[in-house]
Amino acid sequence: MRKGILTLAVILFAGVVAFWVTRRCLVPSTPTSWLCREYGLSSSEEERLRDLERSYGSRCGPYCDAMCDANARLETLALGSGTITPEISAAVAETDRIRTETRIAMLEHFYAVAAQLPPAKRRDYLLRVLPLVIDSCGRR
Repeated sequence: MRKGILTLAVILFAGVVAFWVTRRCLVPSTPTSWLCREYGLSSSEEERLRDLERSYGSRCGPYCDAMCDANARLETLALGSGTITPEISAAVAETDRIRTETRIAMLEHFYAVAAQLPPAKRRDYLLRVLPLVIDSCGRR
């Protein structure tokens, strides 16, 4: 009898572990689904965040394309020269301009997402995502 209870307990434990692993590790997750799980958001809040995610995604792609093009131009110029030329300086400035615009768009998105979170959870969210935009130089 005791052996049967122990076997049943092991089987139940294995089932719980298997369920947890499939939910946490194998189920595809989006940034929005992670956010909702992490901060315990409702389905209506999740839908608002999905709208923000879609909106930001449509802005993000062109920035990535522009950055790749600018980096490729800079690389071509840098490899074709043994010194800094006005064209290389301009190409560096262009990559910095695009990077700045991208960082501003990311910050706007992060603030829009934070505004959808409960006030007590906004700072925690920002502390998690700001390193994507701000290099703290190891100070945090």
